[in-house]
Amino acid sequence: MGGKQAEPSKPTDFTSCMLKSGQQVVLRCTSCGSELAAGTTNAGTGELVCGGCGRRIPVIDRIPRFVRQAADPTARRTQASFGYEWTHFNDWRQSGERNFNDYFQGVDLPSLRDAVVLDAGCGMGRHARHVAQYARIVIAVDFSKAIDQAFRNIADLQNVECIQADLLALPFDDESFDYAYSLGVLHHLDETERALGNIIRKLKPGGRLRIYLYWRRHGWKGQLLKAATAARRLTTKMPFGILRFGCLILSAVLHAAVIVPYRILSAIGISRHKEWPLFIYSKYPFRILYNDQFDRFSAPIEKRYDADEVRQLLESAGLTNVEVRPCFGWLADGTKPATVR
Repeated sequence: MGGKQAEPSKPTDFTSCMLKSGQQVVLRCTSCGSELAAGTTNAGTGELVCGGCGRRIPVIDRIPRFVRQAADPTARRTQASFGYEWTHFNDWRQSGERNFNDYFQGVDLPSLRDAVVLDAGCGMGRHARHVAQYARIVIAVDFSKAIDQAFRNIADLQNVECIQADLLALPFDDESFDYAYSLGVLHHLDETERALGNIIRKLKPGGRLRIYLYWRRHGWKGQLLKAATAARRLTTKMPFGILRFGCLILSAVLHAAVIVPYRILSAIGISRHKEWPLFIYSKYPFRILYNDQFDRFSAPIEKRYDADEVRQLLESAGLTNVEVRPCFGWLADGTKPATVR
């Protein structure tokens, strides 16, 4: 990873950023829904204490930990997979502005100036870091140990907070956020609709949501994806270290056989290949291709959608003004009405 990361410089009271400007995000117990208050353990470490059921939430390395280990085996593999991925592929500079511009194309970023924003599944925090330039407050949530890397990547920013929590049990008041996004996360969850509905409940009336989902491909492109899906039956059971080495070899082959020719074709003015598989990686460093191959073959659940299925997913969750656009997958936006259907 190029360059030395900034050392964490946030205040020990993690709620201070949320309370700045008087726009408060109230934390709630995920067991009983009661409000939480800051406390201190006998050992002198921080914690949050539920005023209702008495549950104690540890605050470890300045991050509230509402979940430590997922309940079922598939969720645990998912949690471990993304924790491992974003610990090893942890440099947000590798994808930088280009990645941010791809995923946030069409978003009215200046309108977020006074917004409280939810990053639902933040990974290493690269999107939270960029969105923080425009928003008043960003709350970055992840259920894996990737949250530790996210904290390191946003440590120099005073308007971003990190919380380890499950999208199925978000520890916030309903109607807390003006804007939310969940990019590359929901298609890896068993209960996609439930997680989506939970995020929407945390949006204020009139709040907006953006999600990114994998697309389903057809024809010869679909056949390539079917081959990758067949391989996933093995790769999703492999030890992460072995899989990462295998993905390095695969990425090197793809880079030499596909990405380099794409770049040559682009350089001489040929553009037809821009709709072909993997073309997006011709715009990025090799490590992004490598990262995404690990991502593709590691997580146990991978759902794919057609455009009309994405639209139906958001509309069934109660959103209006739904728009779906292609971006090497589907970017979808919707607005929470005054009364959710």
